Amino acid sequence: MEVVRSRGRLGPFAATLAAAALMLSPVGAGSAAEPQVDYILNCMGCHLTDGSGVAGKVPSVRDSLVPLSATAAGRRYLVQVPGSSQSRLSNLELARLLSWMVRNLSAVAVPASFVDFTGEEVGSYRATRLVAVAETRARLLSNSNTPVRTAP
Repeated sequence: MEVVRSRGRLGPFAATLAAAALMLSPVGAGSAAEPQVDYILNCMGCHLTDGSGVAGKVPSVRDSLVPLSATAAGRRYLVQVPGSSQSRLSNLELARLLSWMVRNLSAVAVPASFVDFTGEEVGSYRATRLVAVAETRARLLSNSNTPVRTAP
């Protein structure tokens, strides 16, 4: 494999790709990545570092994670959105990621009654793909009395 160098060093993009390749390589396989690393590799590109998303394109998860994770229908939605259901993460890794997201990206206080996602729960929801993503999100959030932010 030929590596293109810029002034004798890898360019920033190439260095990032190299680091990602090392993280995803089979070396050390079998040890699950931390949920934060899974967020960086699988979610942050669209939802941004803090989960705020991109207005009119990618919804913020900051105000919606807590209300959605409080009901079976909302939890099913969080698993079935394309970025979750179609990720290469195992059911357990996705469960840990979703639980981490609720606890670390929510602008809303996480209630003491919050129950972490489980691999079994994720597996039971994941096989069914969600088609009407935006409509389902709006319906679930309106049922929870959480304001739904619309695109400008």
